[in-house]
Amino acid sequence: MWDGYSLSYDEQYAHGIKSSGEKSAWSNLLKRELGSSKYILDVGTGTGFLAVLAANLGHTCLGIDLSEKMMEVGKKKVKSEGLSKKVSFEIGDAESLSYEDNTFDVVMNRHLLWTLPDPEKALKEWKRVLKPGGKIIIINGAWSTFGLGQKSISFLGKMLIAIQEQKNPWSGDYEKDLKNKLPLYNNVEPLDIEKILKEIGFSDVSCIDMNDVYKEEVKALPLRYRLAYRHERYTVTGIK
Repeated sequence: MWDGYSLSYDEQYAHGIKSSGEKSAWSNLLKRELGSSKYILDVGTGTGFLAVLAANLGHTCLGIDLSEKMMEVGKKKVKSEGLSKKVSFEIGDAESLSYEDNTFDVVMNRHLLWTLPDPEKALKEWKRVLKPGGKIIIINGAWSTFGLGQKSISFLGKMLIAIQEQKNPWSGDYEKDLKNKLPLYNNVEPLDIEKILKEIGFSDVSCIDMNDVYKEEVKALPLRYRLAYRHERYTVTGIK
């Protein structure tokens, strides 16, 4: 499925950057959280969204994913931006990393936790490969926290997408039996992730709002997408 999404993934809402303001907001978020030059593992890198942003800030990034097609898109980005010495990609499993203990300064990811059958196992692996004092950065969202009013607005927006773009905005979701195997599918609040991080030994666990990013994303969206998607995202960090 993710291989199939590769060519259109960055065109979707909250996936690819649509404006200079949005790029600036994302860069500022990473600049605050990453600090000076780091060696970073971007788990579930997809099309290299975070890796490319971090590399442009002077960091060295290794992006891993199970989808070769998604990373092919990322490799094209890296080449076009002249970042080949800063970003590399490898096939890798988020729940079973092939790297030695204490390898990376930072482990980060975006929109990944909800896709994992065993997120706690993955988090333990990310902690294992972090250097002592290393940082974990998790960007996630509560995708289904709408009340009835917002659900109605979202439905209207998706109807407009269907009519104007001649496509089905409800398609592409996981099958029900697969959803049932994903503990963090849909309604995941920051406190849920913070709790797991604390339980496996991370310190200084905190949640950062992403209002600046959200505001810039919304500015770049046509009305139908503003109506259809109101995803509440956040960043959770911790220190090994």
